[in-house]
Amino acid sequence: MSQLPLSPSATIVLLSAGLLVSALAVVASTHHVREGYARLQDLELRRWELQEQYTRLLLEVNTWAAPHRISQIASETLSMQVPDLSLSQVIEE
Repeated sequence: MSQLPLSPSATIVLLSAGLLVSALAVVASTHHVREGYARLQDLELRRWELQEQYTRLLLEVNTWAAPHRISQIASETLSMQVPDLSLSQVIEE
């Protein structure tokens, strides 16, 4: 197998072109990594905000569903009251 001899100037041109392509690839790769990292930080911030909102909503649901609150609303709004034990009957089969 024979190799074609390259002149020194052709070798320099080819190596320079390879170096330029390599440098551009490094720049493009660095740019993509920085974009990805910025996107990651945006998503982490959004996740934190959603977690905070979820926690607030859980607290609100638990507040609305508290037994004393339900009892209070039942007695005030619906005029409900706890039945007197003397009015209760146990039915046996």
